Amino acid sequence: MKNILISGVPRSGKTTLSMLLANELKNYHIISLDCIRNALDDTFPQLEINPRGGKNNFTELPKFVSRILYYNKRDLRNKINYIIEGTQILPDTAKELFNDCIVIFLGHGNMKPEQILDNIRKYDTPEEYSYSRDDETMMKSINKHIKIDHEIEQKCKLYGFKYFDTSKNREQVLKEILKYICEENKI
Repeated sequence: MKNILISGVPRSGKTTLSMLLANELKNYHIISLDCIRNALDDTFPQLEINPRGGKNNFTELPKFVSRILYYNKRDLRNKINYIIEGTQILPDTAKELFNDCIVIFLGHGNMKPEQILDNIRKYDTPEEYSYSRDDETMMKSINKHIKIDHEIEQKCKLYGFKYFDTSKNREQVLKEILKYICEENKI
């Protein structure tokens, strides 16, 4: 069984997919990059891995997680498998550090910013960071991430990673991803 990496832009369904997979694939555990980032910030703020745009979020955090996977494979002989989810791993880093994982990227496809906001609000819950943010703040974030989303999609084509547009028919797309992962893992 392979570890699974799920990355992509914020609010594209990464956590929802991770939880679905963990429920379906009983021998998988979730590693939330946000949780690790927050724990490292609390414990070692000098590392500059933090929720405030730390300069090492996209470099050192992925390296740290790849080492967790390495030692798990070496010391525990992969008896535990992981679903790694978060925005902090981009395709170039996935190619370099996570090439032995099933790699999935989620995005909003070609939606316009207003449509993305509507979609985010559709799936918002009080637990989500976006729930308490006003529309103006969310639009600034969305506009910043649209370019990143398109770059991710292009890099996925280059590297052969799967990119899924979760902006329409999200539940159906998540089921397709589950089927794809089961086929890749021969489950």
